Amino acid sequence: MRNLWIYAPLAFVIACGGSETTNEPAHEPEPAAEAAPAPAADVGVKVLAPSPLTLESEVKEAGLLEKLKIPAPKTSFDDPESKDRVAFQTGMLLAYTVLGGRETDKETFLVQVKALREGMGILGTGKGQLATIDEAITQVENDTAAREDFLEELDAQVGMAVPEDGVGPGDTSGYMLQAGAWLAGIDVVAKAVVETENADAADKLLKRPEVADFFLKYIKEGEGADKAGMMAGTVAASLEKLKEVSSRDTIGVEGARETVTITGDLLKKF
Repeated sequence: MRNLWIYAPLAFVIACGGSETTNEPAHEPEPAAEAAPAPAADVGVKVLAPSPLTLESEVKEAGLLEKLKIPAPKTSFDDPESKDRVAFQTGMLLAYTVLGGRETDKETFLVQVKALREGMGILGTGKGQLATIDEAITQVENDTAAREDFLEELDAQVGMAVPEDGVGPGDTSGYMLQAGAWLAGIDVVAKAVVETENADAADKLLKRPEVADFFLKYIKEGEGADKAGMMAGTVAASLEKLKEVSSRDTIGVEGARETVTITGDLLKKF
């Protein structure tokens, strides 16, 4: 199970060591000492965006788990032709479904999960992944599987997407699903921080400028600028503000309030 979405452009670093010059004939070289490993090189940008269950674990450690208030998510897609919009909405739905999954009644939970499955289907998710979700839905309906296991499955399944290619071969949304899930989760967490006025938790849970910066660069630069779709400008403006807040030495409760405003203004557009 992948509880932390880690996506990195891969590169290989080849360590080369030179041999010592000797007076021996060229065909009988002096055995060279084993070269020390080369220093680690920059192998590309990584985005460490906590999955919903990882975020939940961090919130629990900070003592705020009981303060999380999960909103009732939308379970329909207003513009199925807009893949970037569907991806972002599916990410939001994923975050709310997983974070609230233990407390939601069975009927409501199934409505949310089936909507999540619909969104992933619109995005062209592979048949194998959809079949796994369908099987889990049936088990929950028949009470033959623990909901906790299903939540872990959802958390892992969506994390298996290859963001550069979208969720499936017909999807051009890139990282928009992951961005939707992260921003929805941050919104819920920031509200809990504000309610409890826990400044220490604000710095521990909301200080992720590298995540905001990664999504921001993806949306604004190169191929990602095209894949991010019509909503790119709206999402980018919010990410700029979040990056500024989360880059401060101390975020505190006031910074958490600003985060709630930024994420709230963005999420209501979806």
